[in-house]
Amino acid sequence: MYEQLILKGIKGLSPEALAEITDFIYFIRKRTLHPQAFEDELRGVLLLEDLTQLSRDEADHLEQEFEDYARRYPHE
Repeated sequence: MYEQLILKGIKGLSPEALAEITDFIYFIRKRTLHPQAFEDELRGVLLLEDLTQLSRDEADHLEQEFEDYARRYPHE
């Protein structure tokens, strides 16, 4: 029944909308059929985001640390 509703619902949609639906379907399949792989991938994405944010925070800290460096520590 659900398959028929889905098939009926996607008729006439644009290729872009169908591509988005396809992405969602494969996301659900992966989460349902391969939960460990889904969890591993999610953990990897979250770790990458944390490391990226850490790099941004470190860069911001260094910029603040060396702000007005030339004025505060003039070269003699």
